[in-house]
Amino acid sequence: MKRRTFLTATALLAAAAPRLARSGQAAYPTGNPTIVVGFAAGGAGDIASRVVANYVKEARGLVATPDFRPGAGGTIAADQVRRAEADGSVLSLYSVSPLLVAPHLQEVPYNPLQDFTYIASYAGISVPCFVRSDSPFESWDALLEYGRRQPSKLRWATAAPRGLAHIATDAAFRREAVSATFVPFRGGADAVTALLGGHIDMVASSDFGPHLAAGTVRLLAETSPNSQANRPGVVSFSERGYPLAISASYGLFGPAGMPKDVVTWWEDAIRDMTGSAMYADFLKVINGYRLFQASDEFTAVTKQAYTDIAAQIDEMGIRP
Repeated sequence: MKRRTFLTATALLAAAAPRLARSGQAAYPTGNPTIVVGFAAGGAGDIASRVVANYVKEARGLVATPDFRPGAGGTIAADQVRRAEADGSVLSLYSVSPLLVAPHLQEVPYNPLQDFTYIASYAGISVPCFVRSDSPFESWDALLEYGRRQPSKLRWATAAPRGLAHIATDAAFRREAVSATFVPFRGGADAVTALLGGHIDMVASSDFGPHLAAGTVRLLAETSPNSQANRPGVVSFSERGYPLAISASYGLFGPAGMPKDVVTWWEDAIRDMTGSAMYADFLKVINGYRLFQASDEFTAVTKQAYTDIAAQIDEMGIRP
């Protein structure tokens, strides 16, 4: 319900706002672009694409239309963007799995390091490790100690087997000499259901918001560099020096070779968006945190993350 309310509110706000271009800002060179989304409408990816579309409609008078192309974990959408004209008429919502993880684990028709322009990132997604609120593990260190003392008895899951959270948490356990048993589920909702039912001990997933609000789960650690807005007792993988502490983030990317003026237009718009009330509401809905990276930084971070993830996949021995 909260997601539906957000989508409705931002749509009404954008429709009512004056469609005025920023003073001194040249019109977007290619008119009204499409934002390809590799996930189904109604989910977090829908919200992440619409906050950008609604903001630029309100603030810049540009009509950007989300185009939902779910399937194959986002890789179909990524390939559509690769084949598009590099004039800014087709952009896409960035997410980690199809670009940084999938190419190491399956055949994909694109090279993430060569085939895309990374425009800007604008939201970090919290992917914490959490337990039931009545769990005996009151801290991350307590859970680690149990994993060392009782090899393979610690049972845990993620929203996506072989996704970023799985790879990062496995790397953390190996660094801490913890032996744990990974239990695969089809999605985050199934994993959390198993946790609440007492069938597993821990979940690493972004599907925690309603359960945290209800007081049924306890956060122990954050897999990304952000430590859950400095929540007391929640450690971050980066502060522990674990091999992977990569921001799961939303952003925009496009085909390789996009014109600099188009990239700059979007950088400026997204930077301004992160100071808006619409953006603040968006972060609350997705349980995310403020993050802005312009194209150069976003590109560098993406390439380094691609390399780091590859190394951990090799350590896990799961590369086909």
